[in-house]
This record gives sequence, structure tokens and C-alpha cells, in this order.
Amino acid sequence: MKIKAGTWLLFVLLAVFGLGVWCRLEYPRFSFLEFPFDKQKAISTSEDYLRSRGVNAEIYSRAAVFGSDEGFNRYFQHARGIKAEEEFIKRYDYDLFYWLVRYFKESQKEEYLLYLSPRNGKVVKFLHLIKDTEPRPDLGKRFAQEKAEGFLRDSFGADLDSYDFHEEKIRRYENRVEYVFSWEKKGVYIPWKGGGGGKLLTEVTVSGDQVREFTRNKFDLPEGFTRYVQEQLVLGEYLYHIFYFIVFLLLAFSISIVLKKRQEILPRITKNWFYGLAGFLIIINTAGFFNNLESILIHYPTSAHLGSFLGLSFIKWMFNIGFLALGLILPGIAGETLCGEVFPEKQGISFISYLKTGFLNRAFSGSVILGYLIWLVMLGMQAVIFYYGQEFLGVWREWQVTAYFSSSYIPLFGAFVIAVSASLNEEIFFRLFGISLVKKYLNNFIFAILLTSLIWGLGHTMYAIFPVWFRVVEITMIGVFYGVIFIRFGIIPLIVAHYLFDVFWCSAVYLLGRGNPSLFYVSLGLLGWPLIFATAGYFLNIIKRERPVRQMLGPVQKFNLEVLKAFIAARKSAGINPAEAAEELRRNNWDYLLVKLAVEEFLKAWEENKVDNLP
Repeated sequence: MKIKAGTWLLFVLLAVFGLGVWCRLEYPRFSFLEFPFDKQKAISTSEDYLRSRGVNAEIYSRAAVFGSDEGFNRYFQHARGIKAEEEFIKRYDYDLFYWLVRYFKESQKEEYLLYLSPRNGKVVKFLHLIKDTEPRPDLGKRFAQEKAEGFLRDSFGADLDSYDFHEEKIRRYENRVEYVFSWEKKGVYIPWKGGGGGKLLTEVTVSGDQVREFTRNKFDLPEGFTRYVQEQLVLGEYLYHIFYFIVFLLLAFSISIVLKKRQEILPRITKNWFYGLAGFLIIINTAGFFNNLESILIHYPTSAHLGSFLGLSFIKWMFNIGFLALGLILPGIAGETLCGEVFPEKQGISFISYLKTGFLNRAFSGSVILGYLIWLVMLGMQAVIFYYGQEFLGVWREWQVTAYFSSSYIPLFGAFVIAVSASLNEEIFFRLFGISLVKKYLNNFIFAILLTSLIWGLGHTMYAIFPVWFRVVEITMIGVFYGVIFIRFGIIPLIVAHYLFDVFWCSAVYLLGRGNPSLFYVSLGLLGWPLIFATAGYFLNIIKRERPVRQMLGPVQKFNLEVLKAFIAARKSAGINPAEAAEELRRNNWDYLLVKLAVEEFLKAWEENKVDNLP
């Protein structure tokens, strides 16, 4: 699709402005992030720590994942804002992120969980899980409290004079008694609008003569806020299931359309393309399962057999991948067919034009570059939406995406998988198929864009942005912008922009924070690889010669072509011009490409005076 110079200039200016807005409003959120302590260092330090306690870590299975304290993060953003959260973290040496290393044995309850700071590698939380029936000597509460206080001084240099005694608990088991002590940091109280407030605690559990659990910094959330979060999570899940119901209905529509039009020209041309895309998604997502294995093992219940647990997890994963593939193939084929019908004057907005002429040309190159500009515009647009949401509507965001992709064996491979999968599936389903479907039946492309954007917004209510309704509004606004881009510039710029948007947010902490340099360069590579195709397309500019439509016809289409030509001739004899006859055929769901070919051949024959019974 040829883009005018004035349009390029407009998008360049908008992209520069969007990037500037993002840097002004969003970059400070990443400026304090520091992760010099990587996964291998966390594992090595945890093994040394267990060795100091007389534990041989080598006899245990192990899983290590990256995580974040979302309770603290949610509360502070909501109650005080991001800037106050950053100041609190620095003042009280609080760890928003952590490495969790788990040591366990199959079918045995005993295990060790160590939480380490990614800033300095210190163990900031420790749990030693043992059987309820395991015996330990009861040395009394006074001994236990002295043990806990001494541990805090020796391990963290804690000044207990700066704490108030908060709580003590006694847990009585069959063969032992455990004592839990917690202290509250003086002068730290973050009030909640609904009553109560957040407190900074430190906690130690003593079992016998050992410290069995400890937490250096524990942010105690008020009950009112916890209930509010639960309300939001339930609402988000409710809206998400409504979304899933709508998706199943749309998928059913796509199945019906594909079955009905399977003999038409466009489905026959494009089906192998969508089969190939789906196969690619299956391959990378299957690899993603094994790449993300440690995030699965971290939740393994040792009461079950490990093989059964992993097998069940893999089956669930493959079921989701199968649905992902079907959600691309069927809406893709149906979307190509509908798009050609409802937007006959915009042949370049779907895949078919690239499938005919190839991808290594300047038209494709321009679409990729436009995708980069749209991505930058989107960053600025989202930054403004979040700024007003956080300033006036109590919006907060979480770091779950960062934690999830940091836990993989190859961290940024997970970012690549989710970005490719989301950009292909969502743009094909909601833009190519969704907009075309609504436009066909309601004959209003503005309503089609609004409706599909709203449905798309509902599909993001399980994500880490709250309140839930704001997430729907944010994604709907983005969806409207995407819909306009699709109608004007086509599917390729959207897929590129969507991919870049997701990769950026999955790797932003490596790009903007202080951490592993190699991951910084890999992040740049993931953002830059579409430029390879753009560059190759620009310089090679290979334009395949389009096969004439007649050469693509099968026996059924050839027979139908003659039927259509005869119909057009009959209507012409009745005084109805071919264009009106063609519109009548399209209204009766004839293949619009076949109708177009029939009209072209009829008119050519008319001009050459080769049609029988012409007046």
C-alpha cells in the first residue's frame, strides 16, 4: 500500500512526540530498577546459605524464579503513588523484587524456600517446611524470643530500638511448639482511605533451637484494601469469562463462514498461509513450555507425583496452544474472505496482496517501518492514559509480566513468544476478522471498530492493571486507534506495532533498568529484527508476478464462473447493467472474486462481440 509523503511526515512527528511524552511520564518508573544479581548468582548464594545451615542442596530438586511483592506495590501505588513508593524503597531498603529458589523432593513435605534480593543477593526471607509431626524440643518462649532478636541483629544488623513489638503467636503441634514474633517499624504507617493502614514488619519463627522461618521486611496490608483487591480480581475474572463466551461465539461464526465459503477463491489461496502461521505458533509455544518449566515447578505440590503434575501441566498447555492455533486459522481464513467483500476498494489491507506479490518488496518494507512509528505513537498515547488514570482515578499497575519472563531459562525467548502470538492472533481475530464481520452484518465500519475494540478490552481484564474498568477503557481506546490504522493502512503495520509494543513491555526492565548487559542487547535485538525484513524488502524489492485469478480456479469454480457469466448475460438482456447484476450476486453471497472475474470476462466478450445472443 503506497503511503504519501505527507502521511509519512505526520507519523514521524507523532512518533517523536509520543516517544517524548513516554520518556517524560513513564521512564521515571524504571529509573530506580537495579538487578545486578542474576539467576545463577541467586542459585549459588542460596546453596551457600543452606550449606551454612548444614543442608546439602545437591540432594534436592531445584526451581528458581523471579517475583515481585505485588501486595506492597499495589498498596503504595494506590495509597501514595509511584514516586512515594520509590522513596520508601530507598529509605527502608525494601525489596520490591526477589529471586525465589525452591529446594524440594518428590513426595516429601520437607523443602526450603529462599527469597534473595536481586540488588545485593542477601537472603531476605526464608522458609523451612517440615512435617507437622516432626519433633523439636520446647525451650520456652523466653529462649525463642532471645533467639529471634539475636538472629535479627546478627543477620541484618537490626536496631530493635527502632521497632515496637507487634505480635507473638504460639503454634502447638503434636510433637513440638513453635513461637512466632514480629516487630513493627516505628514511624511507618501508610493510611488507607477505607480505614486502617499499612505497616512495615519484620518476623521470625523459632522451632526448637532453630530459626525455621524469617522475613526481613514484610508489608502488612490493611484488611479493607485486601478486600478491595479481591473484589477487583473477581470482577476482572467475571468480565474475562464474558469475553471468552463472546470469543467462542465469534469462533463459531468463523467456522460457519469457512465451511460455507471453503470452495471460494480466497479461502483456497490463503489457507496454507494461515496453516503455516499456526504451525509456527505451535512450535514456539511448545518450546515456551519447556523454557518456562521452572515457573511450573515452583508450584509443584510435593504430595503428588512429579511426572503426573508435569504431564497434566503439559496437557493443559497443549490444549491452550490448540485453541490458539484454531483461533488463528479459522478467523484468518474467514477474515480474508469477509475483508475482500466488505472493503473491496481496500485490497491492500489484508494478507492477500502480499501473498500475491511477495513480502520482500518496498510495499512490505514501508508497512514495517510504519509499524515502528505506530508503536512509538502508542507508547505516548498509553503514557497519557495512565498518567491521568494514576493522578485522578487511583489506577495502579503491577510487575507480573517482568517477573514471569525473567523466570525462564532463556528469559527473553518468552517475551518473543508472547509478542508474536499476541500480535498475530489478536490482530487477525479482532481486526481482520472482527471488524470485517461486524461491518458485513451491520454495515457501519465505525461501529465495527468500537464494538471489536470493546470486546478486545474485556479480554485484558485479567492483566495487572487496576481498577478493572480502567483496563477496559484503556484497551478499548487503543483498539479504536488500531482499528482506524487497519482500515487505512492494513494488517501488517498493526502486527509489527503490536509485536514491538509487547516485546518492549516484556523487556523494558532490561532496557531501562540497571542489570545484565547481555539481556540489554538481546532486548534491542528483539525490537530490531523486523528491520531486517524491512531492509531486505527495500533493497531487494522482489515483486512476484500475480497469477491470473482464472489460473487459480478449480473445477467447481470454473463451472460456477460460466453460470455467473450466463446470469450476467441474461440480466443484461433484461436491461440490467453488469455492475447491478454483480451487486445482486454479492448480496446472495456469491464469491466476490468470482463475480468480479465473471463481469470482467463478460465485458471483454461483449466488447469483442463473442457472447451469444447479444443484441
